[in-house]
Amino acid sequence: MPKGKSRTFYIDTNVALDYITARNREAIVVLNKIKERGWKCISSSFFAMELADYKKESLFVIEKAMEKKWEMRKIMREIHKKDLRRGDFDKVLDWFDDFRKEYKNIELFDFLKTNDDWQVAQSISFQSNLNAPDALHLTSAMLGAIGGYCQIMITQDKHFLEEARRILNVNKLAGKLKLMTVSEVKKKFFSKGF
Repeated sequence: MPKGKSRTFYIDTNVALDYITARNREAIVVLNKIKERGWKCISSSFFAMELADYKKESLFVIEKAMEKKWEMRKIMREIHKKDLRRGDFDKVLDWFDDFRKEYKNIELFDFLKTNDDWQVAQSISFQSNLNAPDALHLTSAMLGAIGGYCQIMITQDKHFLEEARRILNVNKLAGKLKLMTVSEVKKKFFSKGF
């Protein structure tokens, strides 16, 4: 049963990876608490592509390069020349499907629909220290907030937070979209009984 005001959180890929890989217990607990409250999580469709990239790199390093006993320098040189096959791609899709089944609380949207939307993303790329994936996520979260889809973006990337907060202030969107870490979400919404 939802308690208090309903919230919707835009989830950055790094938070999902913390959850999926169990590399950050706090992220697991916070995302599960969000789900227990009946609150929603969203992200862009680009999020799924980034997760696929992560899994493909993991498969390449663990199942291909390590098996061949490559040294780390060779792995780093070759990581963009993956030689994955159909069975590997099936593993990537199965892994993503397992995540979606386990964490049913996330919806993916294509927020960048118009040329103007893409111009915003390009402007952020050209006028900030954010890389292209981060510019896409910030633009998606901004458009999501403007459209009423989310109020808070959760990320673990401190550099992203600094740049994104500056961009939100410049664009007068700081009141529309809050940027928070997992720890900040925990403290603000779940500190009692956590």
